[in-house]
Amino acid sequence: MHGGDIYRNNIHFDFSVNINPLGVPSEVQWVLTEAALHANKYPDIYHEQLARDTAAIFDLLETEVVFGNGASELIMAICHTFTPKKAMFLAPSFSGYEHCITGAAPDCNIIYHYLREEDDFALKEDLLDKIKDEKPNILFLTTPNNPNGLLIEKTLLDEIISLCEKQGTVVVVDECFLTLTGKEKELSLAYNIRNYKNVIVLRAFTKTFAIPGVRIGYAICRQSLADAIKMHLPEWNLSIFAQMAGAECLKHQDYISESVRIINDGRTYLSAGLRDLGFKVYPSDSNYILFKCDISDLKEKLLEFNILIRDCSDFKGLTKGFYRVAIKQHNENEGLLSAIESIVKG
Repeated sequence: MHGGDIYRNNIHFDFSVNINPLGVPSEVQWVLTEAALHANKYPDIYHEQLARDTAAIFDLLETEVVFGNGASELIMAICHTFTPKKAMFLAPSFSGYEHCITGAAPDCNIIYHYLREEDDFALKEDLLDKIKDEKPNILFLTTPNNPNGLLIEKTLLDEIISLCEKQGTVVVVDECFLTLTGKEKELSLAYNIRNYKNVIVLRAFTKTFAIPGVRIGYAICRQSLADAIKMHLPEWNLSIFAQMAGAECLKHQDYISESVRIINDGRTYLSAGLRDLGFKVYPSDSNYILFKCDISDLKEKLLEFNILIRDCSDFKGLTKGFYRVAIKQHNENEGLLSAIESIVKG
């Protein structure tokens, strides 16, 4: 189960997907319109302009960046590249990793490291002992984690990577939401990827620039890993729409700064409002909030208000009553709280 199912529901406000509340930059919308004029041509099989522009941001070689039809395609390609015998995931966390492992390596032994509610689902040092004991072939980490939105503390992440490199464990670090925390420059591994032998960083334009329908993500890693992953991707896997939109997105860093400001203000407002309604709200560094309440059918009740939220009961480590909502524009956040208040007061 994923968020974003607006096709089987009559939705006016979609809080179930964690995309930038500012929406698609106007310049990117214009470029997508322009791309339609080139739809009669094959896209560039090498994504040359997009690769060049992306690599320049991180001071990388173009060959150290791998593009995919969304980060999801890259996760599947990574799983096919390594076909691990043992994989480790955090719980709760994004279910797409397990989906891809199951498809690429059906005999893989899956190990879960459960995050504790009493720690607000923050990753702690006990993961190091679990890695030592289990010695997985591949480890998937998400920073900030989904669905709770907490960043992995940098010192701990460095310790995890150091241990995994000694043991030969490939570490996939999903940074798809990191840019919207405002801490990307200080925390991203992408800027120093050559320091790591077995690390693959996942990024996406989807969340940062609010273009999930365009489908464009990328992985950053050493060239030897990049070359191996590319062998498990189809040719022409990026449409001309994705290539042109991605290159335009990279020009708008000011848009990201404004987005972070709105998200920070919205997170404070929405968290306080949910607490005032009597809900347990978990700390978040990102553009979404995990909360818990005793209304087991809150998602269904909000559909009557044409509002969609993410029911998190299908995440491993969570139960009925856990929900995730995205941070949106202030009037939309107000509308969500007003609808929930109506439900609470019955």
